[in-house]
Parts: sequence; C-alpha cells; structure tokens
Amino acid sequence: MDADNLSAGFRILLIGLDYFCRGIDTEATRLVLTHSCEPVGRHRVELGVYAFNPRACRVYEKVGFLHECPKRQELLGDDALIDAHLMAILNEEWTQHCGYPELPGSAGATGIVPN
Repeated sequence: MDADNLSAGFRILLIGLDYFCRGIDTEATRLVLTHSCEPVGRHRVELGVYAFNPRACRVYEKVGFLHECPKRQELLGDDALIDAHLMAILNEEWTQHCGYPELPGSAGATGIVPN
C-alpha cells in the first residue's frame, strides 16, 4: 500500500494443481479489488505478470486490469531473462464494472457475465 499516492501493488500465488482452473484466483482477485477500491479507497492497483504465465494475465484481464507497459528482461530464470507486463486498474474502472468488464468475445449486451 502506498498511502501517499492512494495506490497498491497486488500479487497472488496459488500452489498445487488442485487450485488451477477452478476460478479461485479470479474470485480472490475480485475480493482483493473490492476491498482495495471500496473501503480502503485506493485509486490504483497495479501488478506485474511474467511472460511465461499467460493464464495469470488472462485472469487479470478478465477482472478489468489493463496492460500498461512491458518490463523487458525483468526476471532471470533458467539462465534466460524473462519479460514482465505491468498491468493496472483504476478505482473508476473498478466502480464501473466491479470485476465483470465486457471482454472481446464475451456475451456483452446479453447480460451474461463471463466466467
């Protein structure tokens, strides 16, 4: 939490195959954002996601995070430098859709919320 700038960083880690593909990370992200944007009053929540983790990137897009910029060669892993992507969501974006933005290929105007 950066109280002076009304911002916060976010990171989540799920360990174990039992937790994958069950929506736990999506729901946990929505809960953290609900708390960060509403009662705590953060204006901005940001995170970094590594290029080798497109599933995590999809989760963050699904709840409304937007890509802001690449962070080139941020992580050294297995003798290779790995890029990361900076993503963020602003309070007014969260307030507008509460974690259910219209996504490309989603139901959109039908009122069906994407998983």
